[in-house]
Amino acid sequence: MQKPALIFESSPWFILLCLLAGLGYAYLLYHKNGPWSVQTNRVLFVIRSIVVAALAALLVSPVLKQVINNVEEPTIVVAIDNSGSISEVNDSSRLLQIKDKLNALGEQVSGGQRIEYRTLSGETLAEMPDQIHYSEQSTDLNNLLDKIKSDYEGRNLGSVVLVSDGIYNQGISPTFSDYNFKINTIGLGDTIPKSDISISSLLYNKVSYQGNKFPLAVQVDHKNFDNQSVTVSVSKSGKLIDKKNVMLGRSGEPREVSFLIDAENSGFQRYQVEVGRKDGEFTYSNNVKQAYVEVIEGKEQIAIVASAPHPDIKAIKAAIESNANYSIDEYIMSIPKDINRLNASTKKYDLVIFHQLPDGRNMDNRFRQRMAKDEVSTLYVYGGNTRMSSFNQLNGVLSIQAVPNEYDNVAASFNQGFSSFKLTDELQQAFKNWPPIVVPFGRINQSQGAEMLLKQKVGSIETAKPLIAVSAEGSLKKGLILADGIWKWRMFDYASKGNNDLFNELITKLIQYLSSKEDKRKFKVYPLKNEFLTNEKVIFDTEVYNELYERVYGNKIDLVIENSQGESFNYSYVTNENNTTYVISGLDEGVYTYTASTLLSNSRREVKGEFLVKELQLENLNLTADFNLLRKLSDQSGGDFYHSSEMNKLEAQLVENKAKGIIHSQEKYLPFIQLKWLFFLLLALISTEWFIRKYSGSY
Repeated sequence: MQKPALIFESSPWFILLCLLAGLGYAYLLYHKNGPWSVQTNRVLFVIRSIVVAALAALLVSPVLKQVINNVEEPTIVVAIDNSGSISEVNDSSRLLQIKDKLNALGEQVSGGQRIEYRTLSGETLAEMPDQIHYSEQSTDLNNLLDKIKSDYEGRNLGSVVLVSDGIYNQGISPTFSDYNFKINTIGLGDTIPKSDISISSLLYNKVSYQGNKFPLAVQVDHKNFDNQSVTVSVSKSGKLIDKKNVMLGRSGEPREVSFLIDAENSGFQRYQVEVGRKDGEFTYSNNVKQAYVEVIEGKEQIAIVASAPHPDIKAIKAAIESNANYSIDEYIMSIPKDINRLNASTKKYDLVIFHQLPDGRNMDNRFRQRMAKDEVSTLYVYGGNTRMSSFNQLNGVLSIQAVPNEYDNVAASFNQGFSSFKLTDELQQAFKNWPPIVVPFGRINQSQGAEMLLKQKVGSIETAKPLIAVSAEGSLKKGLILADGIWKWRMFDYASKGNNDLFNELITKLIQYLSSKEDKRKFKVYPLKNEFLTNEKVIFDTEVYNELYERVYGNKIDLVIENSQGESFNYSYVTNENNTTYVISGLDEGVYTYTASTLLSNSRREVKGEFLVKELQLENLNLTADFNLLRKLSDQSGGDFYHSSEMNKLEAQLVENKAKGIIHSQEKYLPFIQLKWLFFLLLALISTEWFIRKYSGSY
């Protein structure tokens, strides 16, 4: 802490006047001798001078300035790749040695430096755990380092020690990112390819239709088993469906084996694909893979009717096609052939999407009238060709008094009160970063019963204007996207994550809600999605309604989950207004059925369903360590690469080149009038003066 300084809101020369005021006041009071001694008179004079001068000085508003310096010690983050590929190559004793070496490394460099340990799962620890579980099913090194970069922005990060085999199977290569901190890497594993046979991938449609056949392509890869024959088999519930022999080629050249499988039973079907074992394989864990196919009875029919070609149409169509439950017909009203097809169509649709329609040409009038007569749900998407007056009459969600040729660039903000369907937390957070899109400027009147899914956000200000909204009247549902340019969201989603999963979730859940028929059941229990990974939590949501179809809470829910082996797991929970979900962890891979029941209006209500839990099966596909990636990553960031046997060199380097602390200065301003000790000092002086005068015969 630096030496305190005294500052004044007024000129410090006023302090002289305060001193003179104190002396003057004391002189007027004590220039004549009282009934006490001269010595006592002088003491009283001094006390009164100090008190009056101090009170006068407080009127000048003096402030005590203090500068407090805090030293932030540098942090060394030890990022540990605890994926399954590490434990496949290193035995338990070797992994224990690595843990002990990392623990010793932390102890040696901890003097004047803070040590933090992180794993792929996001676990953050101040001390080395007793045991590291190398069980993560995928490796995303870029995400691990990006999280460190984000968490330590503006903080004193000395360096990062990345302990890994250099193998990543999700996200992008960490060498493609720019890191503003030094990364020292420790290489684990073996860079020599192992003799092995593996199923590198299964290619199949996730959805098939009952009674059809679906193709299943098996990619078989190998190292050092040239020109040998292996058997590839497909089985279901322990029963062999088909098998084929394949002759392996040269190392690194995959062979594809194709099967045609009958889709017999509806629901999730599990098929086990296995390649025969050979002596000398490094591991047999990658000789087996599971294929999960959802067999359904039929598709929902969707029509996209558009004024003209537009990238938004492609974005919406691609999102819908990511779910094989839908069949899409597309009609472009600027193409004469499509106009004829549309007017001649007698097909029944579950949902019609009108893009930039009506546009004033009314080419789709006959079709639209037929859809209205059949009470088909609709989704209107605004665009530059939209004729606003007709648009207001037809969309059924809102009307807008648009200012001609005036537009806003707005971002999306999730409406936390939206209840028609649920979006994942990840998607709700993603809206904050998605780029702005164009909306018409004007006053918006929302129809009675309409509900906003997304609000318009201008800069940092969230408005009450809808961006995406829905409404329902009986079985007829209507939706509206009041925006032009949602293709930008799809591109941003891919640029950020390497896939379109979040954009697809937004569109498919909107389409699913609009195309589905009204469900008037008073008791509903359902998983938030149909497929989960083994490292994910399975989340169920619950809805309970009374006779007036009002949402009620407090019911005890009994939930029974059964796996494909017939084992049952029983759970029970009670809903409340703030939480209607139930979370289950630790389920093994497989197809599960569930039965939920509750007591409602003195009768037992029951719902049934199924969901899937599957493994990623990525970690055993490639077991050859990539030290070149680790070296490149260290070189780019100014760090060094070390083999796991050279940790003592890294330890010496971190001790010798210890990162320096950062001094953070904080200024504190404390007005004298707020000093309690000053109040009690003046009170003590005044009390002393009063006591002396009283004791000496005055007052």
